Amino acid sequence: MQEYHLPMPLILHRPLLVLPAILLLLLLGITWLLFQDAPSDPARSAVRYSLLPPEPETIVALRSTVPAWIELVGEVRPRSEIVVSTQIQAKVDQVLVRTGDHIESGAPLMQLDDREFQARLAQSRHDLDALNAALLRAHNIQERTQAELDLAQAEFSRVKALHAQGAAAASELDQGRAGLLAARAEHGQAEQSIQELRAGRMGLRQRIEELSVALGHTVVTASESGIIARRSVEPGNVAHPGQTLLLLHSLEPRLEVHVPERYLDRIAMGQTLEARVDALDSMFLARVDELEPAGSPDSRSFLAKLEVAPELSRDTSALRSGMFVRVRLSLPSEQYVLIPEDAVLRVGQLAMVAVVREEATYALRHVRLGRTFDHQVEVLSGLQGGEHLWLHPTPTQ
Repeated sequence: MQEYHLPMPLILHRPLLVLPAILLLLLLGITWLLFQDAPSDPARSAVRYSLLPPEPETIVALRSTVPAWIELVGEVRPRSEIVVSTQIQAKVDQVLVRTGDHIESGAPLMQLDDREFQARLAQSRHDLDALNAALLRAHNIQERTQAELDLAQAEFSRVKALHAQGAAAASELDQGRAGLLAARAEHGQAEQSIQELRAGRMGLRQRIEELSVALGHTVVTASESGIIARRSVEPGNVAHPGQTLLLLHSLEPRLEVHVPERYLDRIAMGQTLEARVDALDSMFLARVDELEPAGSPDSRSFLAKLEVAPELSRDTSALRSGMFVRVRLSLPSEQYVLIPEDAVLRVGQLAMVAVVREEATYALRHVRLGRTFDHQVEVLSGLQGGEHLWLHPTPTQ
C-alpha cells in the first residue's frame, strides 16, 4: 500500500496564516466601534438621539458673570496670649483657677508660700529698729564730742594768746594743742560712725522694700480679663522665675489666615471680609488688622490677622481658639457657563446633560463640572453656552 505525505511547509505555514487574519478582524471591529461613537459635530459629545417626552421642561445654558473669590484658610486665635509666671522662686501653696475658667483683671490666680519672705521681712525690720537706736546713740556721742571739741578749741586759743604774750609756757601750749587734736579725733570718729550707721539704715530700708515687693509677688494675679487656656502647675510644685505656670487667652478672638503671594495685592489693611467657621455653621465679618510683611518661604504665603467686627456680626462668643476658619477674598469677576443642578444626570462618576435638538430629540453629552453657585453648577467643558437642555434627564434614553 502506497503512503502519501503532505509537504512539510504547508503544515507549518497554516497556523501562521490564521493568526494575522484574526488580528485583522479585531482591528477592523475596533475601528468600526470608534467611528460609530465619534460625533460628526466637534461641539457635541454624543451621536445617539432620542425623542423628548411631551412638553419637556428645558433651559438655556448661558454664559453668566459670577463674582469670583478664593478661600483663605486659617484658625481662630486669641487677640493676646499671656504667659503667667512668677518673679520669685517659691513653693506653690494654692492654685485658685482651673482650665476654662473666665477670670477678671486683677483676680488672684495662685498663692505662693510666703513664710520665708515674712520671716526675712520681720528680721530686717528688727535690724532697722536696732540700727535706729544705735544711730540715736551716735548722735548723742556726736553732740558730746562737739562740745568737747569747742571747749578744747577755746582752751587752745587762750593758751596760744598767753604764750604769745609770754604768760604761758611752751608745755602748756603743747598740752592745749594735744587736747584739741584728741577732741577733733573723737568728734571725727563720732561723725564717721553716724555715716556708717546711715548707710546701713539705707541698705536695710532697701532690703525691706525688696522683701515687701517679693512678698506681694507671692500672690499671682491676672494682668487682664480672659480665659485660662492651660494650667501647668499644681500645689506643692516649686515655681521658678520665667516658668510657664498658666496660659491666659484674651476674650477677644482674632482670625489668622494665610494669603498666597499671588493674591497679596487683593488684601489691604482695614478691609472687611466674610468669614465662616464650619464647626459653628455660622458666618460673620472680620477686618484686616495686621498683615505681616515677611512671607513664609515654604508655603509662599503671608500671615494676615483679622479682628472680628462685633458691630457687623452676630454674637461670636462661641468662637474658640484653634477652630478652623475660612475667609473669602474677592477676585475680579469672570464669565462661566452655569446650568441648574437639576439638569445634570450623574451616572457613577460621570456627569451628563441632555442637549435638545430642533427635531424634538435630545442626546446625552458628557460634561466636566466645577464649583457650585447657589444651586447653579459651573460647566468647565462640554458646553459652550447657548445650548438648550432638558431638565431632569433620564439615563434610560
